[in-house]
Amino acid sequence: LLSSDLTSSSAERAYASSIEEFEEEGLCEVDDKECRFMHDQIQSAAFELICPEQRDSFRGKIGSILLQSLSPAELEASLFEVVGLLNCAASNITDDEERDELARMNLKAGIKASENAA
Repeated sequence: LLSSDLTSSSAERAYASSIEEFEEEGLCEVDDKECRFMHDQIQSAAFELICPEQRDSFRGKIGSILLQSLSPAELEASLFEVVGLLNCAASNITDDEERDELARMNLKAGIKASENAA
């Protein structure tokens, strides 16, 4: 999903540069797969660096990356989070197959939520 949005932009490069600065200051740890902030407030501050108009698109990109990188078991465990992130950028999806895939994921999340409530 949202594969066309994974291209690098100046805003993404600026964000990546900021993450590098956070890492140098010891505010986060970055490895091959993830960036872990030392505190939720630091993560919130990093997110505030993203232009408000681009935040939903950025959330969608995070959801796409998770969708592509998580194993089926990990995706099942994180289904609500991933679907929520992808839904943030749903209005940007122009491909019918991607839109259908997101709809199927929302249905699966809804069924899982109903089962959890029962």
